[in-house]
Amino acid sequence: MNELQPPIVQSEYQDAIQRLHALTRDHEKVYRLEVGQYILQRFFGGSAVLYGSNDRNKESKFKDFATAHMADLAEMALSDQTLRRCVRVRICYDTLPPSVRDRLGWSATLAISTVAEPNQRARIAVAAIEQQWTVAQVEAAVALDDKHRLWDADSDEPGLQLPDPKPEPLPQPGRLVNRTEKWTEEVQAWHQEFARIDAKKLSQDQVQRMRTAVATLREQLDELERKLG
Repeated sequence: MNELQPPIVQSEYQDAIQRLHALTRDHEKVYRLEVGQYILQRFFGGSAVLYGSNDRNKESKFKDFATAHMADLAEMALSDQTLRRCVRVRICYDTLPPSVRDRLGWSATLAISTVAEPNQRARIAVAAIEQQWTVAQVEAAVALDDKHRLWDADSDEPGLQLPDPKPEPLPQPGRLVNRTEKWTEEVQAWHQEFARIDAKKLSQDQVQRMRTAVATLREQLDELERKLG
């Protein structure tokens, strides 16, 4: 009897998998927003209030879906946490002023989505566009807002301004070289350890994360080598 249960669960949510497969990936931000919209509609009745509530029963179908189709989702580089981020960003996106929300990148919108108060989310988004903040500056603004340290630049013309950053002390060249040599040894040890695993056991999501991390590392190393002359 138990052997018949997985196909029943699979078929119950097969429409969701098919719908996620059908979404176009031509533009990453648009794709993720559509994923968030679909999950919100399919499993939470399109209600941001329901999604954010403390009702333990609200997520039962979503959790069942994410568990039953873990492999299918991994093939699309999706996971339970990725889907939750998509939903959270979609909710945030819908509350932002239309004049700025489409000009924000995915990472900036993701950072702003952690701000609880909708009006403050909008103010940070507007400031990010008007002052051309980087993603790091948006994240800094969100962190300051959480500590109630984000302030208005001008009381007559309300707007948010980041405090002037404290100058960081210059690194000592000798210590930096020593750290680089030590880090190289750690990378070699990591490489040997990674070579011992069966790469076929990695999920598509894990493979994509590794590729992204390695590509970022390669870019940083190339830039460092150029600076050395």
